[in-house]
Amino acid sequence: MPLPGPVGVRGAERASSIVARAGKFFLGEVMLRSFVVAVIAGCLASSGTARGSVSSTPSAWFVDSLIKVFPGDVRGTHSLRVPEFKGARNQHVAVQLAIRSSTPLPDLRVEVKALAGAHGRRISDIEVHRVAYVVVGSHTPDCPPEEVVGVAPGWYPDPLEDFPFALEARRTTPVWVTIHIPPDAVAGNYEGSVLVRSGGRVVARKPFRLEVVSASVPADKSLKVTNWFSLDDKTSRQFYGVAAFSPEWWTLVAGVARVLAAHRQNVILTPLLTLIQPRVEGGQLAYDFTNFDRWVETFKQAGAIGYIEGSHLLDRAGSYEAPLLVPTFQIVEDKPQTVSLPPDDPRVEAFLSGFLASLDAHLKERGWETFYFQHVLDEAHGTEIPYYGKFAALVHRQMPGIPTLDAVDAAHMPEVLQTNCDVWVPQLGRFDSQMPLIDHRLQSGRAVWFYTCLYPQKRYLNRLIDFPLIKVRLLQWLDFRYGFTGFLHWGGNYWTPQPLLDTQPVIDKNTELLPPGDAFIVYPDREHLTVRSSIRFEAMRAGIEDYEMLRALKGRDPAAAEQIATSAVSSFTDYVRDVATFRKIEQRLFEALARN
Repeated sequence: MPLPGPVGVRGAERASSIVARAGKFFLGEVMLRSFVVAVIAGCLASSGTARGSVSSTPSAWFVDSLIKVFPGDVRGTHSLRVPEFKGARNQHVAVQLAIRSSTPLPDLRVEVKALAGAHGRRISDIEVHRVAYVVVGSHTPDCPPEEVVGVAPGWYPDPLEDFPFALEARRTTPVWVTIHIPPDAVAGNYEGSVLVRSGGRVVARKPFRLEVVSASVPADKSLKVTNWFSLDDKTSRQFYGVAAFSPEWWTLVAGVARVLAAHRQNVILTPLLTLIQPRVEGGQLAYDFTNFDRWVETFKQAGAIGYIEGSHLLDRAGSYEAPLLVPTFQIVEDKPQTVSLPPDDPRVEAFLSGFLASLDAHLKERGWETFYFQHVLDEAHGTEIPYYGKFAALVHRQMPGIPTLDAVDAAHMPEVLQTNCDVWVPQLGRFDSQMPLIDHRLQSGRAVWFYTCLYPQKRYLNRLIDFPLIKVRLLQWLDFRYGFTGFLHWGGNYWTPQPLLDTQPVIDKNTELLPPGDAFIVYPDREHLTVRSSIRFEAMRAGIEDYEMLRALKGRDPAAAEQIATSAVSSFTDYVRDVATFRKIEQRLFEALARN
């Protein structure tokens, strides 16, 4: 259901004051999160409607899909002058329609029938969703005001949900139309119309035109992309009411796999010690790979693998600065048990040697060793570095040819990390001055990705809810611009208990509030045992498709590809921010591909 009431200035001030005060209160080490969420939602709901002219009849207008629509947007806000859109073959084109009414509209449904082109040609792969609103309690810190959008605390557009729904009076709601242009579509103009009904009565009909250009998005998914997610027993029970490894759970896994594949996610974080089951044979540990195999096959069949991303071998006993712990299987009273041990414990190396050797043999048996990465430790730093070197070397001994892949701090890359981490994944915002080191790595033929998390902030790109969508779209332009071949973000589905009302989990023993949307980019869909996309996830897919087109152009005209990419992203903090200017750059990409 849509959440009631747009925020006004007075309501925002009240909620901001409450957040500031509540942030100082702890019950032991537990922040009063439920209290804060409830009060913010209450303040937003009671703060009245936005000022502006009120239409006597329902209004609907097209808005560029890179511009966020807010509940208080009055009629015509950011309206497109001409409802014409362009797209390449095999591209997903987003069309956004804003709807506002002076009176409530019950049972609202929106449909878009197949687009009609010349000579009976049609485009029928179309999805239509409404964009729901979520609560953002506070803006991403350390950002200039012009780098964020909306008012916080406030309602922000993000999840894509189904119809029907009840449109509240004077609460603008966007509709999101996704058109997948077939790979073999004939170039030319296609006519379409968005039809809005309330209670079966047509309340709006908005025609539009889609021009299919002769450029194409390659089918090949060369860019490696991962947003980490968890479907462990706790998450599955809490958000879906199903137990891990039950038949319903495997349906959930398949549902999530399809959504990830549809959005060009092709590197799948795989929880090794959850899926691989230990047993005792002759006094030694042996392993059952049945669940591991089913997991991999499920994602492969959906088209999301791609690559298997083996979970981290080393962990921490809490926050970033906490001591290292290594989860292991040990034989206790003739039965296998999970035991976490300090990295110096001799049982750790003994366990990992046997476990990794068994995993390596199984990967080779299944023919999967060519698309497998192994994590060692996330963001190794300080006194952790020697342990990274020790256990990464163990991976290389026990799994020869398998590359290690980890988030690293490019500003502090001692030799042991440079040598033992095969695929570097530095954090955006931490390697501006380290590009000579990274360029040398790339020129030597080694892969480098980059990652985002709660950082970077300031003027950098990221996929946070209070950032303009163009910052999400350009993340993969940055990949191409600097020669990176992958992207990682830790927060795929690390939801708060109420993800629509609380988009900012607290970490490190409730001492740090995450920026909005850092922890998740999809939403739980309990009814259908899957996840719902978001407008950020849609913008990310569009950026990945842009990357593949740029890469295709580079193969034909490297200078043109470089010039177009640089016009969009000239440095890590200097990039196109105006949507109309970006559309012109996109048009130049289409034209360059058509010429080549």
